[in-house]
Amino acid sequence: MNIFRVFLESGLAAQIIMVILIFFSVWSWAIFFKKFYELRGARRRGKTFLAAYNLYRTTKDYGKLTHLLEDNPHGRVLKKGIEEFNIVKSSNQSANPQFSEMVDNIRLVMEQTRLTEIEYLEGSLPTMSTIITASPFLGLLGTVWGIMESFLAVRARGSAHITVVAPGISDALITTVYGLLVALPALFFHNYLRTQANRIDDSMDKFINDAFVKFRRGLFET
Repeated sequence: MNIFRVFLESGLAAQIIMVILIFFSVWSWAIFFKKFYELRGARRRGKTFLAAYNLYRTTKDYGKLTHLLEDNPHGRVLKKGIEEFNIVKSSNQSANPQFSEMVDNIRLVMEQTRLTEIEYLEGSLPTMSTIITASPFLGLLGTVWGIMESFLAVRARGSAHITVVAPGISDALITTVYGLLVALPALFFHNYLRTQANRIDDSMDKFINDAFVKFRRGLFET
């Protein structure tokens, strides 16, 4: 079956629905490739950063990671933690009853940075979710419209001959096919990208726990 030929032979309503679905398909593929390369790059650079980070055991050594703090989510999280750590360290208020709250601010700024990074990495995924949900319904709309046209043709001509109902039935079926061809790949793309983003999120969560322990210990080092 040549779905492009069927498109040309379909009614106007079915063609409009199929054009929208084709646009959705192109959009979902564009989102997939964009986020795929962003997530793959973030994971690769994150592994490089963590390999270097694990070589150093104290906050005094973090200055050696300067060149790796800007090009990956883990590095940007640590950079914010270092900035807040330096503020708390320079305040020299360990005797202050609110000092523990100041220490907790280190973790807080790292968590906020993590959320910002994940929000960016998951950007456009809500759009893909909308495409997944809307595409089958648009296909269903075309199906209902085609069937309605078939019954209207039967009523107008007083005959249920195949030549009367075939055009409407054809429109009904092809829009359903288009809707599924858009929704199914988009569903796979969405789940794959969400899984990759969740892995980075989990990695950053573990990283923050480790870095915060070192920061707390570093506040009492001389």
